[in-house]
Amino acid sequence: MKLKFLVALGIAATLYSCDDETTGIGQFVADNDMIPAKADSYTIETRSHLLDSVYSRSSTAYLGKFTDQDYGTFSSDFLVQINCPENFILPDRIEEIKEATLGLYYTSYFGDSLANLRVQVDPLTKVIKDDGTDKALYYSNMEPTDYYDKNAAPLATKDYSAYDRTIPDSIRNEDTYYPNVSIGLGKDFCKDFLEKYNYTETVNGKTIHPYFKDSESFINNVLKGFYVHTTSGEGSILYISDIYLHLTIAYWTKTDEDKDTLVHTIVPMSSTKEVFMSTRFQNSGMKELVNDTKCTYLKTPAGLCTEVTLPIEEMYEAHKNDTLNSISVSFQKLKDQSNTPFKMGTPGTLLMVRKSEMKDFFENNKVHDNKTTFLATYDSNSNSYSFSKLNRLISYIFSEIRTEIEKGETEWNNWKNEHKDWNKLLLVPVTTETDSQGNIIGVENDLNVNSAMLVGGEDLNNSSDENQRIKMSIIYTNPVQK
Repeated sequence: MKLKFLVALGIAATLYSCDDETTGIGQFVADNDMIPAKADSYTIETRSHLLDSVYSRSSTAYLGKFTDQDYGTFSSDFLVQINCPENFILPDRIEEIKEATLGLYYTSYFGDSLANLRVQVDPLTKVIKDDGTDKALYYSNMEPTDYYDKNAAPLATKDYSAYDRTIPDSIRNEDTYYPNVSIGLGKDFCKDFLEKYNYTETVNGKTIHPYFKDSESFINNVLKGFYVHTTSGEGSILYISDIYLHLTIAYWTKTDEDKDTLVHTIVPMSSTKEVFMSTRFQNSGMKELVNDTKCTYLKTPAGLCTEVTLPIEEMYEAHKNDTLNSISVSFQKLKDQSNTPFKMGTPGTLLMVRKSEMKDFFENNKVHDNKTTFLATYDSNSNSYSFSKLNRLISYIFSEIRTEIEKGETEWNNWKNEHKDWNKLLLVPVTTETDSQGNIIGVENDLNVNSAMLVGGEDLNNSSDENQRIKMSIIYTNPVQK
């Protein structure tokens, strides 16, 4: 009897160190005789789930194309607007805009640094009004042809590689060097830009440039934006952190001797968070992996995640009157056996979210609450992702069940039919943003090129060896009446 008491006490001490909030119907009551803590476990089922698109509102743009022997071909391209600061002005007495270049500055890339690709820039023909109401603008399957004329001649093209061999090492090794693809936009673009700038109006006796008074006027009247995409080659994906429109201006000014002289300057305009930018991702070969029964997959961006099915009804029948003190589960990562020279990274963080609530979570910029949404970071020592404090989620679902069951068996069955995914979770690769104190203040879909294979899938779900299947561990207490 004393041994049982000590074991239960040890379990209770462990669970309380993990979770400071117990949930459930029963109330934990300790007295001098016993602490009735018990352990249980349940088998969960997993399968790969295809993500045709993800909500991808990000300050990073992605460009390129890459084919992987296991995950197929992946490509990325983007739409972008250029911001015009309020009351933007160029130097007086402009002779001409000699050159305009679109600069794509990238912090890193995935793939072959020497692979040759060709990028094409097309002007947008339709104004994209980003007032926050059209969430479809930021899904990764948005259709660029809705916003530009694919039959018109391109504004510019440029051959490039992630490692620009035309840059000498003396420049590349400087701290100020920022890798970029610089694309000349041509003389016609420069001439049209200056003509629109030279259009003026007089307001309250002051001459203004109405098309350049703010970003909305600029986008509506001067430059609706660009569609940037690769048209040939493959082998790399650029992670573009800054996008600039550089204008090389020739204008007249006075010397110290009061003589006219022609000088040149570069005026930068940039894409900022105040204007629209969205990347499209396309994958091929994902559907075949969904049908792989030997494991489950994670693939970013906009590729694959893992779906988890919980035995909630079975758990409810056994623990509907218990206090759920601790529930945890781990998902083991399989070793990457591929021999590709360009291995993808491992997703660093997974979001566990109810399948029916994933869309709302990302569209409304929510942060995990450790009640119905949870985060787990990849542990390279154990080669796994571990989730804890899931007792809060299970108790929340128990409350849903209880509400419907109390209405009657018919209503309960109808509710399950109407909410097909009520017992399903998704494990979605994400990135997080933290404040100066290290608190997570933002959670977004992982848009870098990452992948992982997890233990699970239909073969394991149907395995006759229960010890090999994925287990959810539960520690609970029965209500004790004094």
